Amino acid sequence: MNYSTLLVEKKENIGTIKFNRPDKLNALNALAFEEFIAALHEVDRDNEIRVVIITGAGRAFSAGLDLEEATKGPSESDLQVAPIQDSLAWIPQIMRDMKKPIIAALNGAAAGGGFTIALACDIRIASEEARLVAPFLRVGLVPELGSTYNLPRLIGIAKACELIFTGKAVTAKEAKEIGLVNEVVPKDELDSFTWKMATEIAKMAPIPLQLAKRALYQGLDSQLAVQVQFEQLSQSTCFKSEDYKEGMKAFLEKRSPVFKGK
Repeated sequence: MNYSTLLVEKKENIGTIKFNRPDKLNALNALAFEEFIAALHEVDRDNEIRVVIITGAGRAFSAGLDLEEATKGPSESDLQVAPIQDSLAWIPQIMRDMKKPIIAALNGAAAGGGFTIALACDIRIASEEARLVAPFLRVGLVPELGSTYNLPRLIGIAKACELIFTGKAVTAKEAKEIGLVNEVVPKDELDSFTWKMATEIAKMAPIPLQLAKRALYQGLDSQLAVQVQFEQLSQSTCFKSEDYKEGMKAFLEKRSPVFKGK
């Protein structure tokens, strides 16, 4: 599929979705949201892709909703976000349900919708120049795109309340300290660092990788007995796979396994 607001690429079992409106700090208009949802489905359907990287072109990850476009309507004071709300609201659920792990490479500012999309990723790697901010209350809006679910689970309820209620920007260094991002690297090393991590993940057996992602998130809201049962069922599935046999054989032969997702 051809995209106007994104760059979508596939290389070595890794899919990359890059917000591509650098002149607008990758602000998300109605088309960008529509294309982003389509891109998520596209990379998840592609069986050759095992890991997904989401990043931005230029100096920002994403500045969030394109307010300049959103305010164009019958009157300049009428915020026209309703037409896209129904579809974009499900972005975090789409990302959570994706079989492939998702890494956010935060090359710059992640604000508003950009902030919440970053939260919905499984892993976040930040450039030293990255800034994260949830400015919703400042513009008369409530946090959205699953941020009130994801943020407290990442950094705790008290810190989540602070960031939401004050709308203050968080530096990459502070984000690492509070658990909002996994790693912080120099700007010129962000792509290589993220790619190295994605490559390591892509080497894993696809079936247990997908099941592990599902199990970890399910465990956030589950009971121990339910999780143990899910783990047993998942392990039974893995034992029957060709990749399990390959993994055991490679271990005994002291070589790297070649997994096929079967």
